[in-house]
Amino acid sequence: MRLNTFRSQILLFTAGLTALASLSILVLVLYSAGETIRSKVNDDLGAAVEVFKNTIAMRQQQLLTSAEILVSDFGFKQALASQDQATVASMLENHGSRIRSDLMFLVDVSGRVTASTDSDVREGEQFTYAPALEQALKGQVSADFFVLGNHIYQLLLIPVQAPRVIAIAGVGFRMDERLAQQLARSSGIDVTFVEQQGLGMRSPRGMSNLVYSSSLPGDEQILQAMESPGYARTLNGWDNDSMQRFASQWLTISRHGTVPVSVVLSADLQPSFDGYIQLRNRILQLALVIILLAVAGSILMARRLTVPLKRLVRDARAIARGEYHRIDPPGGANYEIQTLVSAFHTMNNDLAEREQEIRYQALHDSLTGLLNRVSMLGELEQRVVAGEPFMLADVNIRGFKNINDSLGPDIGDGCLTRVAQRLAKLTQKGALARVAGDEFVLLMPCPDTATSWWAEAHGWKILHTISTPMTVNGVSVSIEVRVGLVLFPSQADTAAQLIRRTNIALEHARSHKLPLFLYEEGMDQQHLQKLHILKSLKQALSLNDGQLQMYYQPKKNLSTGKVDKAEALIRWFHPQDGFIPPDVFIELAEQTGLIGQLTDWVILQVLEHVAVWRRDNIDLQVSINISAQDLSRDGLVTFIEQKLQRLQLRPADICLEITERDMMQDEEKSLQQLQIFRDRGFSISMDDYGIGYSALSKLARMPVDEIKIDKCFILNLAETHEDQIIVRSTLTMARELGLSVTAEGVENQASEEWLVASGCHYIQGYFLCRPMAFDKVSPWLTDFQQCSAAGGQQQEIQS
Repeated sequence: MRLNTFRSQILLFTAGLTALASLSILVLVLYSAGETIRSKVNDDLGAAVEVFKNTIAMRQQQLLTSAEILVSDFGFKQALASQDQATVASMLENHGSRIRSDLMFLVDVSGRVTASTDSDVREGEQFTYAPALEQALKGQVSADFFVLGNHIYQLLLIPVQAPRVIAIAGVGFRMDERLAQQLARSSGIDVTFVEQQGLGMRSPRGMSNLVYSSSLPGDEQILQAMESPGYARTLNGWDNDSMQRFASQWLTISRHGTVPVSVVLSADLQPSFDGYIQLRNRILQLALVIILLAVAGSILMARRLTVPLKRLVRDARAIARGEYHRIDPPGGANYEIQTLVSAFHTMNNDLAEREQEIRYQALHDSLTGLLNRVSMLGELEQRVVAGEPFMLADVNIRGFKNINDSLGPDIGDGCLTRVAQRLAKLTQKGALARVAGDEFVLLMPCPDTATSWWAEAHGWKILHTISTPMTVNGVSVSIEVRVGLVLFPSQADTAAQLIRRTNIALEHARSHKLPLFLYEEGMDQQHLQKLHILKSLKQALSLNDGQLQMYYQPKKNLSTGKVDKAEALIRWFHPQDGFIPPDVFIELAEQTGLIGQLTDWVILQVLEHVAVWRRDNIDLQVSINISAQDLSRDGLVTFIEQKLQRLQLRPADICLEITERDMMQDEEKSLQQLQIFRDRGFSISMDDYGIGYSALSKLARMPVDEIKIDKCFILNLAETHEDQIIVRSTLTMARELGLSVTAEGVENQASEEWLVASGCHYIQGYFLCRPMAFDKVSPWLTDFQQCSAAGGQQQEIQS
């Protein structure tokens, strides 16, 4: 039997508890019964002592009365005086018979026995108890217990006076077995008369004792009674060997010291112990019956509990495996089990319904009821296995976030539902799924001969179906989408490949602002290369092992001829792929949200380099490029200021550059953030100015200190009249607005001279210097200053 089962635990608990309770009751009852019996025996023994003392006192009084009658009799005195021995003997005999004494004798004043009715005291012998005799000769009555012959007597010695003491009369009762039996019957206590002398059996007190009479039947009982330690101590034994057989009390009844006489009053404990044992056995039998009944009841109760519980365990395991079936309560089960089974039945049904609902929700979109990404992937895998050709279209709603933000989520959800309904009409024999918030995937069967023309024609059909204005909650909404297309099996042959290549086609349509695009061979490799670049960029930022480096391109101040500014440019030298252009990985970082981590790394590197230059007395303001995503980060200002404070730099030591395109993505947010930077003392520069993103009227509102003319207007500035017009107008406008102007892409002296003549403030380009590593900047500045000083001296000599 396994002890950890519910059935075994119920059985063990019930049987153990019953046994413990029965044993406790047994011990308590037996202890109480034993104490009660012991107390009664001790009370009876004490009462017997009192009875014995009273009996002895009464017999002594009886002896005294009889003796007084005898010694006061005139005839008895006259017979003594006349020494009429026959008359004296007759009177002693008659008087003793009348008072039923066992011994009558007469002793003269010398202590010689002159007459006796029993052979224990013989005529002519000397009375041996001199102290008692002396007391009687003094005229006093002497009463005590004496051993005379072979018996113990309660003896009374009384003087016969006429008027002086002429003799001593002795009257005695024999302490024989008849008296002992009589006393035992009247008190219920056995009586043993003992002479304490040098013969007989050994007692616990270390003395030899001679037993004269006893109510006990044999010597062994007499010995046990004499050796008992006193009152009954306990009856809580389990066998005869451990029991105290007798409870005894010793009383020394003789007052003289010649031959000590004692009586042993003994209570036989065997009958009480037999009753005690009988009571114990009955209680044990009753306890055993109760335990057996408890075990049987426990087995029955455990069976009634465990049988349905085992069924419930099987049902629970079946439910865990997803096997839902009817659960009926067992017959004869109690209310709680029926309630539990009923709860299992309800749980079984609820779980079945919930699992069905969860399965549906796991495979379908909760808003539109279409398939989701997981179930669409399963559908694709089945279609791929079937091998029937189809076209997969990835449809993305343009600007859906603006619809949600401007018109509310109810209108947005309504638009998604309408789009799903329209797309469902195009895929009656195919499949349709919503795979993201604003993205749908269509599977449309196509003929084996389907070409790119067929795919694009059906792509335009999708565009036309969705682009028709729709009314949602009374609001007319126009929706634009972009579509990426892939053909199976000509352009992809696995479900995962189909999904990936439709995403690539859609991403291409987004980046090139195309309404739809059909996947082209080789684009997958480009996509994988982008993923590789992103993974490597994360590792490079994490390891900071020198792959990423900061380069600096100086800016020349045209009014002073000195270099007091530079632009920080990031360079990436991959250990396997070599140099990776910034426009490649920066764009990917912006698309994937990695640009914030990259910008923080650039800022920290640049500030540490500026701090080194400050210690070397190089005063150089460095421009750092930030993106529109960086501007949306609320913690960027705090981050930069903390680094400046740690390195003991000023906000004026750096300039933040942001492109005109980035500034126009979220104009209000950008203006607010730039104003915060400017209020904190940072310089702001607008990069790539002139490429046509912003209106000139907005320039005055922008918190910028500098504009940088894009290099497309500077590269051929000396030869191109149109570029000169644009640059000249920009310089004039900047002068009116109080802005500094930097011309990028200066690659020849003619362009520099033209810019100097036109009032440009700074130039930057290969003509001045290519971007250089940090450790090259300081030597280059030294060489430039020396060359500038030498050129100035030459001009002075020529002039």
